[in-house]
Parts: sequence; structure tokens; C-alpha cells
Amino acid sequence: MESLSLLIFFASIMVTAIAGIIYYTEMKTRTYVQLFFSFFVLIMMYLMLVGAIVYLYSPSTFSLGIAVAINMIPMIIILALFFSIAENLSRQIILTRKINIAFSLLLVLNEALMGGVFSLAQLGISVFKNVVVDISIPLNSVWFFYPMMIEMLFTIILSSTLSKDTFYNLIYFAFPAIGVAAFPPTILNFNLWIFSALGIDMIFVIYGILKANKEWKILYSLLMISLIPIIFNFYIFFGIMMSVIMVFYYYTILSELRVKRAHT
Repeated sequence: MESLSLLIFFASIMVTAIAGIIYYTEMKTRTYVQLFFSFFVLIMMYLMLVGAIVYLYSPSTFSLGIAVAINMIPMIIILALFFSIAENLSRQIILTRKINIAFSLLLVLNEALMGGVFSLAQLGISVFKNVVVDISIPLNSVWFFYPMMIEMLFTIILSSTLSKDTFYNLIYFAFPAIGVAAFPPTILNFNLWIFSALGIDMIFVIYGILKANKEWKILYSLLMISLIPIIFNFYIFFGIMMSVIMVFYYYTILSELRVKRAHT
């Protein structure tokens, strides 16, 4: 198990890196070459985290070799592919729905894997007992929620450049998600926190159901349902639902930023 201060230091670096990628992709990217760079960094970060999980599950020279291979082999393949088609990537970018969804998924996958890596480093392998627990712990850890909250706040800052009406419409769906991420009932295992956070989160979610558009009303309704099993110490539905909301969050808010940039 690693010291908490060291884990916080490395988590801060990764959050800063992801925020930088978001800023670069949304505010600076003009060509497919630049977009490739953004995806390449996210994919390599994803593979690095996968390799770290492999090593932390069973620390040995063999698992270290596997972790290195997980990073190096895909990197070589991706770079070889890039150089073979680089000439075709210099044209002006057209950000399609598929690209937006892929970018949003990669962001959330990296956040989820951060939760897994840092939970493993903090708690050790003994708490990971089965597949449900292996998924539930990373998606309900402080290492998932608070980095996610910081990145959400960062995208809100970027969104302040949008028109007033668009910005406030985004706030209506974003505010409840940020509020729930700030008070996740699953990060601390004592009743006072769990039930206090549940009460606070229900207020945020009800606000989202009342204020957000149709799609987000559905998402927040499902999030409300996912809060109920927490009372019975079953956390996985809440973690999965928050992950789904994060994908929709990034897709929605970053798409608005791209529309705005296209008209400037």
C-alpha cells in the first residue's frame, strides 16, 4: 500500500493531464493530426492504467513485463498506422457524433481506471474479491469521484464562453451531476456520511429532474433509483449510473463548445 500523499500527488498529475487534453481538444484542435494526438494521449494513458492494474494485482517481474508490453505494443502499432496515413490527416477536422462519443468514453474510461489503480494502491488486493467488487470499488472510490468533479468544473469554466442562454441550459443538467460527485455516499463507510450524502444527493437529483431537458430527466430518474441499493450496501449500480451520466455530460457539453467554436 502506498502513502496517501504520494497517491494524491500522482492523481493530481493525471487530473491536470486530462484537463489539458480536454482544453487542447476543444479549444485548439483544427486538424485530424491534432485530434489524433489527443486520442493517442488518452489511449496511452488508458493502457498505462491497465498495465498498472495488471502489475498491482500480482507484483512480479513477469507482470511488470506484461504491463510494459501492454503499453509498448499498441503504441508501436498506433504510431505505425499514423505515419502510414499522416498525409490524409492534415485536412480540416469534421467532428462527427462517433468521434464525440469515442472521446467522451475515453475520458470516462480513464477516470474509472484511475479509480481502480489508486484503490488498488491504497487498499491492496485483499479487498478485491470478485467481479462485482472489482467493478464497484473503482467506480465508487474517492479516486474516481473527485477527479471527475474537478474535470466537470473545468469544463464548466470552458463553457463560460458560450452564450448566456446556452450556458445556463448546460448548468441545469450539469449542476446536479457535479453536486452528486461532490457528495458521493459510497466513498466513506460509516452511516452518518452515507445517509447525509444520500439526502443531499436526492435534493440535487430532484433538482435535475425538475430543471433538465427530457434526456437528462431520464438519466437523473435512473440515478435516483440507483441510490436506493446503497442503503443495503450494494454500490455497483450507483457507480455505473454515474459513469453513464459522465459520458453523456462530456458528450453534451463538449459538443456545445465545438458548435460555438465552429461559428467563431
